[in-house]
Amino acid sequence: MTDRQDDVGRALRSFLLEETNGMPVDTYQAAEGLRRRIAHSRKRRRVTLAVAASVVVAAVAVTGVAGGWLGVDKVGDPAQGPDASEAVARGFLDAYGSFDADRALTYLTNDAIAKGIAEGWDTPVEFRLGLAHYRAQGYKQTVNDCEQVGNSESGVSLVCTFDMHAIRSDEIGLGPYTGNHWNLTVRDGKIVSAKQQIAFGTNGFSEQIWEPFARWVRVEHSDDVLAMYADQSQEMQRFSKESNRLWEKHTAEYAAVVTQNPAAYLDQPGVAAYVAHLESICAAAQTKVTEEIQAIPDPPNQPALIEAHERIMRETIPKLRGVPLPKAVRWIYEGRAFPLMEEFSQYGKINTQVSPDERRPETLLLTRIQLIPGLDKC
Repeated sequence: MTDRQDDVGRALRSFLLEETNGMPVDTYQAAEGLRRRIAHSRKRRRVTLAVAASVVVAAVAVTGVAGGWLGVDKVGDPAQGPDASEAVARGFLDAYGSFDADRALTYLTNDAIAKGIAEGWDTPVEFRLGLAHYRAQGYKQTVNDCEQVGNSESGVSLVCTFDMHAIRSDEIGLGPYTGNHWNLTVRDGKIVSAKQQIAFGTNGFSEQIWEPFARWVRVEHSDDVLAMYADQSQEMQRFSKESNRLWEKHTAEYAAVVTQNPAAYLDQPGVAAYVAHLESICAAAQTKVTEEIQAIPDPPNQPALIEAHERIMRETIPKLRGVPLPKAVRWIYEGRAFPLMEEFSQYGKINTQVSPDERRPETLLLTRIQLIPGLDKC
C-alpha cells in the first residue's frame, strides 16, 4: 500500500467514525430494544453479583500514533472500544453488587457521583450509606447482558440488564424480579454516568414485596416508620445509619414471620375456619380450570393450559384476599401465600425471556402455593 493510499484509508476511517459517533442515541428506546432482543435469545451470559466474582479489566497499552479501526487517532487519545468499556461497566457492577463502596467509587468520576446513581445518592457519603442500606435489606442483583447503544465524544453508552432480589425476597421464596437495567456511560476508562432503573411497578416487586412489608412495618413497628422511610407515605426509604440498622433487623424479622407454616395454627378455631373458607374458593377455581381445559381441542395446547390456569388464579386472588384474616396467620398469607399466587398468575406476562410456545408450567411456584393450608386446590 502506498503512503497516499494509507492516508486516504485513515481519512475515510476517521470520517466514518465521526459520522457514527455523531448519531444521537435514544437510550430509552435502546434499552427497550435490548430487552426485546434478550427475550428471544437463548444464550445469555450471567454474572451473579451477590456472590463474590472476579472481573478483570484489561489494560490497553497504547504507544505511537494511531493504527487500527478501534485504535487511537493521535497520541494520548484512549480507545472507546466496546469490550474495554463493558469490562469497566461490569467491574463497577460487580463492586456494587458486592457492596464494596470503596472499589465501586474508583470506577466513577466526580460528575457521575454528583449526578446521583439513585435519588439522594449524590455524594460519596450518601453513596456509601445507600450501598450499606442495600446490604442491610438483603439486596442481590444478577447482571445479564450488557450492550453498547452509543459511542460518541461523551463516551461509550451501555445498557446492562439485571434481575434482582430485595427485602429478602429470595428468603421468602419470591422473585427474582426482572426487567431492570443500568444505563452507563464510560469515557477514558471511567464511568461518567450511571443510573439504575428498577421496574418497580411492573415486575411484581411493589405489590408482592414492597407494599406488604410496608404494611407490616406500619402495623407491627409503627414507631419506626419515620426512621426507616422518608415520610409517612412509605414510598421512599431513608438512608442513614439508624435506618439501615432498622431495615436489617425488621427485614430479617419479616422474612421469619411470613415463612412460618400456618399449619401450626390450625388448632385455633378461627384459623381452621379461615382455611376451610379458602379451600371452598380454591375448589371452585379448580373446577373452572378443569372445565376450560376440557374445552381445549385435542391434543391439548400447552400454552393454552398454562394461560387458563394463570388467568383463573388471577380471578381467584381477590376473592381469597376478601376473606377476613385471623391475626395469627395474617402475615403468612398477606406477606407470602398471596404474593406467591400473584407471581404465578403474572409469570407469563412479566417473564418474557421464553416464548409462549416454549413455556412450561412453573411447578416450583405451584408446589409452594399448594403446600399452604387452604390453597392446595388453587
